[in-house]
Amino acid sequence: MQRRRLVFRVIGNSKVGMGHIFRAVTLAHELIDHDVTFFSDELSARAVKDVIGNAYLVEIINSASIVKSIIDSKPDMVINDILDTEVKDVVPLRQKGIKVLNFEDLGEGAQFADLVINELYDEPQIEGDNILWGRSHFFVRDEFSNAKPNQTVENVDSLLLVFGGVDQHDLSKKICDAIRVICKKKGIKIFVVTGPGYSGYERFRREVEGDSAIDLTHATGVISRIMEKVQLAITSNGRTVYELAHMSIPAIVIPQHEREKTHSFACQENGFVQLDPYVEGETELTVVKILNDLLEDSNYRQALFNATTGFRFDQNKKKVVSRILHLFDS
Repeated sequence: MQRRRLVFRVIGNSKVGMGHIFRAVTLAHELIDHDVTFFSDELSARAVKDVIGNAYLVEIINSASIVKSIIDSKPDMVINDILDTEVKDVVPLRQKGIKVLNFEDLGEGAQFADLVINELYDEPQIEGDNILWGRSHFFVRDEFSNAKPNQTVENVDSLLLVFGGVDQHDLSKKICDAIRVICKKKGIKIFVVTGPGYSGYERFRREVEGDSAIDLTHATGVISRIMEKVQLAITSNGRTVYELAHMSIPAIVIPQHEREKTHSFACQENGFVQLDPYVEGETELTVVKILNDLLEDSNYRQALFNATTGFRFDQNKKKVVSRILHLFDS
């Protein structure tokens, strides 16, 4: 196999979360026969360095100069995981003969890429013969390959709260505070997982220290082991929803912003109760009501569980990596 130069351009911050970085790193691990470099801008510097560490070369470049810097590095391919691209993010690369693959891109630059993979949208949102849509292109991280999915929701003794790598609305603490009474009353342990970009961790840790009914984990690299312990979850509407489906865990889903609301996979048909985007003081009350309904109504709970059991997302990575390798040679 000819060794190629591959650039991942990624973003990760309090507004967009960390999922773009995690996805890129997962793919990079599958492409170790090639030279991989990560590029990002100053706004994402902390998140990128927290996730990648010393595993790969990371270049932090001013956003106005990043495309030029990428071109100067002479890559054979650029994978953009930066949400919606502009024409200037893609066309200069293509003009230099560089292959371009974009993830989660509904922007004007999408039509100029060699390939776009929009796995979080099951229905096309924009036109383009170069765009692949839907869950058949979503893949979980390697840790889920050997994880044991939940087998039953007949009895609920544990529940997971997880709101991405950043948790911009501090939902970890707000939702935990809202459900503590009902969970304690019913003997349910709350597992809370916060990401590396979550700024409220130390304060939250001090508040729950000594409470054996709350297990708080920060910046874990193996969330699947915690998912193996729970029967229900409350989460934001990102990639974690697919991981929960993979693990057969029904969930209440709280979009953190309007774009997350458009991710249609989180619906009752697939085992999830999706709310409107977070509104302080209102969402907490809605969550408590729905959680109580789930705990009191075993048929409702079972129906959601049954809907999750048909999903497995550990094989799609091979499909995506194959697309990348094919694009190298096209």
